[in-house]
Amino acid sequence: MEKEHKFCMCCGEDVTYNQIVRDGNLELTCVYCGFVLDVQMEAGHSAASCIITVDDSRMTREFLEKMLIKSELAETVIPTESGVEFLAAFSKRLAEKLPVDLAILDLEMPVMDGITVARALRSIEEKYQTTQTPILLFSVKKCDDGLKQQLGLFAPASYMNKGSSSDPVHLKKRIDKLVKYLLSKRHAAKT
Repeated sequence: MEKEHKFCMCCGEDVTYNQIVRDGNLELTCVYCGFVLDVQMEAGHSAASCIITVDDSRMTREFLEKMLIKSELAETVIPTESGVEFLAAFSKRLAEKLPVDLAILDLEMPVMDGITVARALRSIEEKYQTTQTPILLFSVKKCDDGLKQQLGLFAPASYMNKGSSSDPVHLKKRIDKLVKYLLSKRHAAKT
């Protein structure tokens, strides 16, 4: 009997998967890179208070904002178009002692790329002595060993391949699954 396949955002292709139970959730993970492909969360999941996104594409910013609000994954989404604007919004939230539950960063942007933004984000958190915000980096590139190493430095951090399909429905499904997983991890860390 042939094992089922699921799309791995990190590998950028359909892969076989393992099933594990972690923190009361059933997770399907890529057999090659260990990336979480899907998660069935336990009851009682609540929306994020605030997610800040950064992408130089207006279309992507609007898509993320609408999708996260409509899917009830976030109460507030702050879309930004540059790394500098993102860091200003992030700093302002922390200075006002307001939570940021997730940062979604485009990996490839002009002037300040997602890796540089992630590095600065961690420095800002250190300054305010706050809990580390989960980071989701995304791009159309496959996640190579260098990027995997960077993700380890910014943990908790994940990568999502936007995929080669320009179909917003497919992108929404992948983002929805990953955001739910990241928020469940943040919720579990707080309890």
